[in-house]
Amino acid sequence: MTMIEIVIAVMVLGLVVASTFMAMRAGFTMIQLARDNTMAGQILQSEMENLRLKSWDQLNELEEEEEFQVDTLLDENIGDRFIRTRRIRGIRGGRMKEVEIEVEWTSLRGARHRRVYRTLFGKEGLNDYYYRAF
Repeated sequence: MTMIEIVIAVMVLGLVVASTFMAMRAGFTMIQLARDNTMAGQILQSEMENLRLKSWDQLNELEEEEEFQVDTLLDENIGDRFIRTRRIRGIRGGRMKEVEIEVEWTSLRGARHRRVYRTLFGKEGLNDYYYRAF
């Protein structure tokens, strides 16, 4: 083999190794984003189910806007990474409440993400929610 053939073979091998590492890094970033989205969904769902268990009087006792707590069995680091906010406002003459639950976090690459659930609670028991991704 000549020296030129060896140099070309090393360059091709280096290109293959470098592209493999870049692909793995992108894959791990996507996996982390999927985990974060799943965790945000679990936080939102958990809080929504907690609210559904409350009576109308208990719902009226909650603050209009506050950061809500999450069960630490879910993950010990939730408080550090996810900002959780609940907003409640009265509508329709006080017979209904609009509840918005929001989770925000910053990904490992520094991008901000936000997930929101909104629901309507009626004094007579009507409630439903929908999911909106930002």
